[in-house]
Parts: sequence; C-alpha cells; structure tokens
Amino acid sequence: MTKQRHTKTVFKTTFTTAALSSALLTLFGCAASHDTNTSTDTSANIKLAHSESQLVKAESQDIALPLTKLKNGLSLTLHYQTHAYHSNTKGTYEDTHANNTSKDARANNKHNDAYKDTHANNTSKDARANNKHKVYDDTHAININVNEHKGISLSNSEGKKHFIEGNYTFTNADVVESNSKQWVSLVVFNNNTQYIEVYRINAASLEGDQPQTQLTKGSEAICATTSSAGELQIVNIDATGTLNQYEFYNGRFLSLRDFAIGPGIKSCAINANTETLYLADEFAGVWQLDTDIESELAKTLIFHDQDVAIEGVATLFSTTVDGVDIAAWVSPDASGVWLKAPCLTQFFSLINTANESNSADRQLKATNKSTFIQPEFIHLSLSEEGTHISLVVDDDESGDVFSAELPSKLSAALLNRQCDIHIKATSPKENHMEKAYTNNSASQHANLTIKVKPDVETDPVENHGDAADDPAIWVNSHSASQSRIIGTDKKGALNSYDLAGKLVQSLPVGRVNNVDVGYKVSVAQTKAQQSDTPLIDIAVASNRSNNSLSVFEIDKRGHMTQLGHISTTLNDIYGMCLFVSDGVAHVFANDTSGRFERYNVTIAPDKTIDGRLTQSFSLPSQPEGCVVDTKTSTAYLGEEGAGIWALDITTNSNQPQFIAEIEAPVEADVEGLALFNVDAQTYLIASSQGNNSYAIYHVHTENPEVLELMGLVQITADKAAQIDGVSETDGLDVTNANLGGRFTEGLWVVQDGRNVMPSETQNFKLVAGASLKDAIRKLANAKRERHSDM
Repeated sequence: MTKQRHTKTVFKTTFTTAALSSALLTLFGCAASHDTNTSTDTSANIKLAHSESQLVKAESQDIALPLTKLKNGLSLTLHYQTHAYHSNTKGTYEDTHANNTSKDARANNKHNDAYKDTHANNTSKDARANNKHKVYDDTHAININVNEHKGISLSNSEGKKHFIEGNYTFTNADVVESNSKQWVSLVVFNNNTQYIEVYRINAASLEGDQPQTQLTKGSEAICATTSSAGELQIVNIDATGTLNQYEFYNGRFLSLRDFAIGPGIKSCAINANTETLYLADEFAGVWQLDTDIESELAKTLIFHDQDVAIEGVATLFSTTVDGVDIAAWVSPDASGVWLKAPCLTQFFSLINTANESNSADRQLKATNKSTFIQPEFIHLSLSEEGTHISLVVDDDESGDVFSAELPSKLSAALLNRQCDIHIKATSPKENHMEKAYTNNSASQHANLTIKVKPDVETDPVENHGDAADDPAIWVNSHSASQSRIIGTDKKGALNSYDLAGKLVQSLPVGRVNNVDVGYKVSVAQTKAQQSDTPLIDIAVASNRSNNSLSVFEIDKRGHMTQLGHISTTLNDIYGMCLFVSDGVAHVFANDTSGRFERYNVTIAPDKTIDGRLTQSFSLPSQPEGCVVDTKTSTAYLGEEGAGIWALDITTNSNQPQFIAEIEAPVEADVEGLALFNVDAQTYLIASSQGNNSYAIYHVHTENPEVLELMGLVQITADKAAQIDGVSETDGLDVTNANLGGRFTEGLWVVQDGRNVMPSETQNFKLVAGASLKDAIRKLANAKRERHSDM
C-alpha cells in the first residue's frame, strides 16, 4: 500500500559568520563541479509541498544533489596494509550488495562509519598522528557484504574469504592494529539471539576467533564507532526504551551507563571526535547528547519539524581532518538530506536521475515521480584524499540504494569550517575551555588540569536520584586500617563504609544532608567520678527531617550510636561543619537562605546532648560546604553560586569576608570544602561542580584570608578496575593521616553525582592521598615554572 508523504517548508540555512555565507552563496550561484560522470544544476530554493508534486522556486538559491543508483545494493570496502604498523583505513561503498537486502538491513547499514585510522588501545595518539600520512605500496581491500537473513561475507584482494552465517544487523566495521597485525573489528547485532557481537578477524587471512557477546533486551537502534584512540564505543537503544552505552575494553564489554531515552528512536550515530551522540526520533526530530559518561544526562533537540519524521542519522568521522563535526539526517517525508555543521544546518534536495535521458530533464522543475525518493537511512563518508564528502541513502518505496557526492566547494566549506579560524569544531565544553585559554598567562596557568584515578568506590546508596551527598573521614586512632568513611544518604540514612568501600552500618535517622566528625570531645563528669574527663569521638549531621543537628558517638571499632538531636532555628537546614577546641565541639550549620548558626555542643554524663546558640550571620545566597582550619582559626564557607568566604572564629562577633570569587576555570556550584597539607603547605580543595573538577587553592599561612588558585584536579575513570570517574561532586573530605595500605599518605573522599560503569545509585570515590599530592605538586611546579619565565 503506497504511503502518503507530506512535506512542507524545509529547514532554512542559518549562518553564523560571513565567511561560510560567502562560500555557500558563491557555491549556490553557480553550477557545482563534480569529479564524477554526473552533473549538478543549481536551482531555486526548494519547498516540497507533497512528494508527488513539483518543486517550487523560492527567493534564495539552494542546491540539489543528483543520485547514482547502486544496482546491486550496498557493500563496504576497507583497506589494510600487510606490512604496515600504522594504517589509514577508510570505507567506500561498492555496488555489490544483493538486491534482496531487506529494509531493516538497509536501515541499519547507515551506521557504517567512515573507515579511518584506528589502532589498538596501546598505540599512543601522538604515534598515530606522526604516521597517519605514511604512504604504503602494499594496500589491500576487504569487501564486506551483509545479507540480513543469510549472514556476513568478507573477501579480500588476496583471495581469502570468510563467512559468518546467521541473521544479523550490521553495525560497524573498522580496520584496527594490534601486535603488528591488522584486524577487522566487526560489530553486529544478532537478531536470533539478541546479542551484540564483536568479531576480530585477521585482515590478511580473514581468520577470526569466536565473537565476544553482550546480551540485550532487543535493539531498536544501534550504532558504534572506533575513536582515534582505538576505543570501540557502542550504543544500543533496546526494546524497553533504554539507552545502553558500552565500551569494548581489553576484549570485553564494559557497561558504561544506561538510562531511559523513551520511544521513537529509529537510529543513532556517534561522533567520537566531539563526544556527541545523535538520535533520530520519528516523533520529535534529532536529539544531541554528550557521550562522556560523566556528563549530565541531558539531550538537546537540535532539529524539529512536525511535518517530517526523522528516521536516519549519520555523522562524518575522520582522523585526517581534525575536529570534524558534521552530521546529517533524512526523512521518508522529504526527498532530501539535512546537513549540519558548526556553521549551518541546511536542507539539500536529492534527485533520482536514473530514468532521465539528458541533462535538461534533470532540472528541478521536473515533475516525474521517479525524481523523488523516500530515504530512511543515510551514511556519510570521506574520500581517501580527505577532500570530498559523499553520502549513501535508500529509497523506502523502491528499496533502491543511491549514492551522491557533495560539490567540491561545499565539501571544502564544511571540512575547513569557514566559520571563524579561531573556533575549533569541538564539543561545547571544549569550546568553553578554548575561550578560557585566550586569557592572560595567569589565567592560562590557573586553567591547568591534572587528572587522577580513583582507587576504591563505596557500595551504592540505597535510594535513587540525588541521594548521596557528603562524606566525612573518621580516623581510627587505635587501628588506622579500621578507619571509616561516613556518608549521608540524604533521602533517609547515615552510612559508614570501610576502606574497601563496603557498607558496614546504615542508620535510618532521616534526611541527613551533611556530616562532619570531631575527636576527643569531653563528656561531663558526675561528682562521684574521680577519673580524668572521658573523651569520645562524635559525628554530627544536618538533618532536614526536623531542622536539627543529629549527634552520634563513634566507638573504637567505628560503630556509630545516636545520642540525640540539637534543635536549630534554621528554616531549612542544609550544610554544616565542626571543630573541637578544649574538648568542646563547635558546629556551624546553615540553611538554604544563606543563614549560619554556630552551636556549642555539650555532652552530659548520661550521654544526653545539648546545644547552645552562640553566633548568627548570613551570606547573600545559598551556602553548603564549610571547613575549619584550627591552626589559623579560620573557617572557610562556600556560597554555592558566588565563591568562598573566610571567618575568623576566635570570637563569636566576627563577620565573614568574601575572599574568592567563582571565575574561570572554576564553575559553580562550589559546595564541598576540605584542607590538605602538601610539603608543609596548606591547600583548600573546593568542588567545581560545573566542570566536574576540584579547584585547588594555596592558603597563605601568614594571611589565611588570601587564596591563590593553582588549577584544577579531575578524577577520571580507571577502566581496568572498572571504577568510573567523578562528576558533580557535592561534598568531600580529605585527611593526611596514614591509614595504611594504599592510603599511607592520606585519603581523599568525594561524592559522585553520576555513578556509572555501570549505571547505579550514587556513591563515594576514594583517592589515595599520594595521587592527590602528586597532582598538587604538578600544579605548584607549573606555577614556579611560569614565574621563572616572567
């Protein structure tokens, strides 16, 4: 039954700079030249009324792309070198695919990436960059043909063949290098078993091992790519509407994250260069997401037209053209393709000229129904020279497959990114950092970021969503290796973990938000007692269930016992911190309005507690984290959206002073604060939530109200240990104490806002103090080098 397709006004071009405007206007104003046997005529801007009606002229100029029919369908060609350590592999489309290729098979072939320079994980990026322009005289071709119902066949120019029998959806194929040999990395979806399968096949002999597999809940859309760093990335949207993101790491599937994406996703495409995922949603349009697993789970709708259902999407990947950020999408409701680059989003019509006898018949005013196609998938590829972009699309109505090449001037404009020579075609976060680096040398130094890896992660908290919040480290003076991490599950519990990250205690005490510990707090004596004043360790947590401070005793085993609550006058208690002076615990608590209250905590002989309000003051907006340096009698208070304040705690009448504004590279919110000593110097660590980092400030001991930003530290994934990096940290704590084992030089604990690899509820990450020290030393050394160059 013939479908009725309705298409209205196409998406119009938006130019951000005059440079590309000029290039495209020149292109649109003249006939585009091709290096093929087909010619292209320019025409008026296109509006499609119905798929069977004629094309109507409009005011501005546009371009139409003539299609070449691939008589036998679609196949792929990869290239490899028999004696090369580094290859420059790209894929081309050949007219060798069987005519009986099903619509589903064709729809999934859109995911075949431009076959590029990819290598094993142990090949350095610099080494690859130095070798990507090598010329080889031993290049061979591998042809890959896919019949959805029969299987996958491979053959190379040396006469070798390999066949994989079964019912497969083809996803991706690349030539990669490992152990001085080149391999075909083949990713398919097995429709019979519902497994994603990854094959590694010797490029020369076409012999392969058994595939590595990953069970799924079906596949509505699947895409994959191999990055320039040799990382095979796979995204599958399953039948439940869940997006599952994997990396094929050291010969096995590593589950990175999964989350609900909803219905309607027909295809996907990954740009590894820009860490971008594109989703074709037949109901909404085209979505764009960040593939960085530590990024916020947010999708941006970059294209929408209520009259077209987008079904196919593709990206252009290249290791020979840096920073390429080009995407394309198609709809069976429009005989054309939308091309997106950083400078434009433009619709180009696709004209089937196969049945037309002369160039005059190819004018866009033609009314022949065969002129139009109804594409459901698209693939982009780059020529071997890296100068021309071509595409392959299907026609849903006829089942035919077509190819087209973009005019050379358009390819050059897109590939050369003629937007602004100072703008890199990278992800938004990279553009932000690039702008930051244009500041003066001091800012450049402060922008230095050092990366460390976590050593341990705790068990996830019980509650879902934004639950884990703030940790505190309790150092066991009797047995340091039995120290504890105390962390809040702000939806209902206070937890403690051992240094291996295992949950050892969970107290359902309410919605505790922040927690801190104090040592050697005095317990009052009765008249009958003759011994020395008993001292205990305590933990105090801000409890939003009753706007109180919950107090716990910590025994020598690390076991917590609740002693009671201290009522506050705060309306919405939030953050807190404490210090101990002469056996008395002093607690600073704040609420979301910016108000702070200071309480002296006393403990009676029967372990009942009491709190006396001794000071009140306010910050302009919401605070949370705070920390006290008892050596300098200074409290540091974080105002989340503004910066850091300092308070002299020697008296109860002092007022805080604003000492450090949030400015690049630090990004709001500033929440967790902690102090750490390195080489006899004190440093303040502050969470920089906006860029998943930690700001390191040098504290001037002589003047503790002066902070000098040294740079940033990031916690990145340890894939070998299957521990993810850290994002959007709320609270953190650090100690210089020797806790034994890997923590002999201290311990740094942070809350992880997105616990992935795999996706689970939030938790806390533990980093060895030695790693943090090394990072801070690198920042300090960079500062000294900068000063010596001045």
